Amino acid sequence: MIDNRTIAILMELFANQEMSLYELSIQTGIEKEQLLASLEQVNHVLEAHAFEEIQEQDGVYQVPDSLLEESYHIFEMFRNRQIYLSQEERIVLIYLYTFIRKDFISNVHYQELLSVSRNTTLSDIKNVKEMCLRFGVSFDYTRARGYHLNGREEDKHRLALYAISDCLQTSIGLWALDYILRAWQEDNAIDILKKTSQQACQFYQVSALEDRLDEYLYFLQFLAIRQARVQLEIDWPTATTLGFIQEFVEQLWEILQTKKKAKHTLSEKWLAYLAHLLQGCLEGDVEQKEGLFHQLTVAIVEEMERLSLIEFDNRLEMIEGLQRHLIPAYYRLTSQLVNVNSYTDVIKEEHKDLFQLVQKALAPLEAHLGFAIPDSEVSYFVIHFGGYIEAKKERSFRYRALVVCPNGVSSSLIVKENLRQLFPNISFADTHSLKEFEESHSEEYDMIFATIKLETQLPFFLVPQLMTTSQKKDLFQLVSDQFPNAGYFPIEIEQLLAVIGKHATIHREQSLKYELVQFMNQQSYERRRRSPMLGELITKETFQRSSESLNWKEAIALATQPLVANGSVEARYIDAMIGKVTEFGPFIDLGKGVAIPHARPEDGVNQIGMSMLALENPVYLLDDPAHEIRLFICIAAIDNQTHLKALSGLTAILRKEENIQQLINAKSFDDIADLIKEVN
Repeated sequence: MIDNRTIAILMELFANQEMSLYELSIQTGIEKEQLLASLEQVNHVLEAHAFEEIQEQDGVYQVPDSLLEESYHIFEMFRNRQIYLSQEERIVLIYLYTFIRKDFISNVHYQELLSVSRNTTLSDIKNVKEMCLRFGVSFDYTRARGYHLNGREEDKHRLALYAISDCLQTSIGLWALDYILRAWQEDNAIDILKKTSQQACQFYQVSALEDRLDEYLYFLQFLAIRQARVQLEIDWPTATTLGFIQEFVEQLWEILQTKKKAKHTLSEKWLAYLAHLLQGCLEGDVEQKEGLFHQLTVAIVEEMERLSLIEFDNRLEMIEGLQRHLIPAYYRLTSQLVNVNSYTDVIKEEHKDLFQLVQKALAPLEAHLGFAIPDSEVSYFVIHFGGYIEAKKERSFRYRALVVCPNGVSSSLIVKENLRQLFPNISFADTHSLKEFEESHSEEYDMIFATIKLETQLPFFLVPQLMTTSQKKDLFQLVSDQFPNAGYFPIEIEQLLAVIGKHATIHREQSLKYELVQFMNQQSYERRRRSPMLGELITKETFQRSSESLNWKEAIALATQPLVANGSVEARYIDAMIGKVTEFGPFIDLGKGVAIPHARPEDGVNQIGMSMLALENPVYLLDDPAHEIRLFICIAAIDNQTHLKALSGLTAILRKEENIQQLINAKSFDDIADLIKEVN
């Protein structure tokens, strides 16, 4: 049966003209078995209407030129087929349909739009109302006006952008937005808007975050339709954006007005508002180093270093990359946009300790904004810091690959990390824009991975930002077929297969190899990533209390003694910690009488360790009364990661004033044992 999901597959195939089954699966998010069934149905319909069928050769599907020439008639033929939508999909489509309404809307209109019963529609409307309330919008009905929206215009826009973003996360997103536009007899101008945007980005020397820009361009279309009916002025400061961004917006708006044969011009406030939203979709060097974004970036990095006890070796590169991410994030945040980030839950689960530290390190940005940063945006910063924390030291690689991810530096880091785990024998370089890709020297690389379809002479592999297990398996096979040993097969795997082969017939040896390698890699990865908890490091043996009158250097030396005694550090580590304070100032002072002395792993660390010293008589760092310390927590880290779980637990304890006092006043470890145990 031809339904809306099949049409979504067809739209993707027509847009690219030629795609493998694997690539279609990546782009649509639909499993290969369902793709095969849908394509077979499409060809049956095409044959029945005397059209040439979609061609398949060696797993690659190609749209014949004759079909491309008749694309309009073909899609019109398929559009009146069965519609299947999930409840979540129906909810956002109801909102968008109402957002651009041109006429009275009743329950019957929603039933016809979504092909559902009256009771289902009533249930959906209830959920739409609940969603609207979260954005400060009310979804109301009157006999005179039908279903309509009430609230601030900006809040209605925020929800429209959220609905578009949520829609585009699904396999039917492109079809669904096109369907809503056509429901009000509106043409979809996305192709010409995207082409104009690409030209503008090249002209203005900025990089587009492709997913964000797609959301913005659809929103602009929906807004232009709404503006024809709701002609309101917007309250927005006019001097908040760069001039060329406003020119960019004017070009896009002119296209929409020309297509609609309308002459609704934008006021200065509307122009500034839409330019502000557009800046949340663009990366580029749009500010001098002494400007606001550079200052905020440096402050965040310094706070992260202070909280995580990490000194980033590639600091300048990191600041530059983080600033590129911060600029569009800042404009999204100041627009109060709710970002749909499908990776948030995964990141919070897999990088729980790092997430908590990064969340605190964003304090300078939160202080500037005046509100808390949502988890969906925090997660992108986590990816960014995580990429640099986990950066591997250079070694010799068998192959070199270029990764093209035009969705920003953070998304690029996700893709690279996934690829590194699959192919440890490939060195990955990356680029964040199509312009950078076009200017790159392809002869330096053996292959290209990208999140969008690219024209290149090199072997090309399409990848999603987050890969499913089946997609990883398919990609591993595709790459290994062309580049033997891009992945890693330990000798133990070959030996294991030989043993299995003696007692059983192996029908799919490559698939079995892959599964075994992934299992062994995961076990190895988990052993490497295993981080001790706070209670494993702060113990009866590593806790001390002193009633002596000490100076700050003596206090640091005494605090470190348990780590010297158990072999975690060498004696020279003490001098290194003292030297850091002498050179950089009292940066180890966390406030409230707590200090965390530490130095680098190469300064004498043998294994991860923590020790705690509570003082009856306070000491003063650098003999400065402004830095009174009653509790020293000495930390010895072996790398940038292993200590983060224990540090996260410690941070959770130090968040409460009463906990700090309990630590300072402890006479013995037994007085704090339960407190330490709580965070394990």
